[in-house]
Amino acid sequence: MRLPDEYEERGMGTPVIYTIVAVSAFILIILAVVFASNNGKKNSGNGVSGAVKMSPSPSPTEDVTFAEGQEDIEALYKEHKLRAEDLDFWDMYQNNDVVVEAVPTQSPSPEPSHEPTEEEMATDGKHVKITHKDGEEEWVNISDEIALSTYDFTNLKISGGKMAYYQDGEKKSWLGVDLSEDSGEVDFQVLKDSGIDFVMIRLGSRGYESGLISLDEKFVSNITAAQAAGLHVGVSFFSQAVNVKEAVEEAEFVASNLIPYQIDYPVAFDMEYIVNDEARIDSLNVDEKTQIAEAFLSTIEKEGYRPILYGNTDWLLGELVPDKLLSEYDIWLNDQSPVPEYPYQFKLWRYATQQQVSGVEKETSYTISFVDYTRK
Repeated sequence: MRLPDEYEERGMGTPVIYTIVAVSAFILIILAVVFASNNGKKNSGNGVSGAVKMSPSPSPTEDVTFAEGQEDIEALYKEHKLRAEDLDFWDMYQNNDVVVEAVPTQSPSPEPSHEPTEEEMATDGKHVKITHKDGEEEWVNISDEIALSTYDFTNLKISGGKMAYYQDGEKKSWLGVDLSEDSGEVDFQVLKDSGIDFVMIRLGSRGYESGLISLDEKFVSNITAAQAAGLHVGVSFFSQAVNVKEAVEEAEFVASNLIPYQIDYPVAFDMEYIVNDEARIDSLNVDEKTQIAEAFLSTIEKEGYRPILYGNTDWLLGELVPDKLLSEYDIWLNDQSPVPEYPYQFKLWRYATQQQVSGVEKETSYTISFVDYTRK
């Protein structure tokens, strides 16, 4: 005995089979029409070159015997005048590559660079103006590779020409003067009692014309008396070396004359042009002066002393290649401006010249130190 559901399932299968058979027959008829049409085109291409045989298309009124199920296809074919090639729909899928013609893009033209004006450079914090020996002025870029000055100059206090630097109400500076045979007689005890902490004594120099090295006439007496009075001591050498060999010679001269003494402040390299006169170094270029300074400073360091590079803003930024020297060595800045324009870090600042100082016969210069070199 069959259940009612079984009759429904069997009954539903019969239409599906007929549908499949009908669709298959329809596809076969279409393929036959296309095949016949393509054969017709191939045959019409045979013949003498330049002559094309065309098979006549069947007239719409011509009587044709149709196979079962073919009537609708042929009627559609005649009504819309379809051609066999219109049914070659599979040709559409023979090449799936989509060719997209690239549209050339035009890169925007670079905007013209803006040359900053002098007013802009004076206030942008990225430039500093220097003056060369010939009087020509130049704005130079402030480098990101060199440590910038971190001093807050509002913390400076000056009393009777003597400067002090404070942080959080506490004094963080030491006061000194620089001395040479040009300073005349010096009473170092009076100097110390007046509030001076250290002295920078010129040890010697090289003649700017002769090229001869000489010891400062007052060096021995000055350093002996300064240390006896309890003052801290550093020394300087005035260089007119014209090559690296002479620079090393100068540094070794300094080291040999320091053997009897223990100093706790730096050894300074001082190279300058001679005002209103010609000098040995006038013909040197920037690279040569830089190599000479480097040779002196590095030799002093090898001898066990603390080297320091002396100069004003024009010299440090205009007469030397600054990147290495200003990064690796301490700077003794010579600048009498209320606030230095020199943008980088410095340890000593010669802030006032031609000063009358108690204990010194002739005029001298004040220097403030932001570093206690006795603890170095």
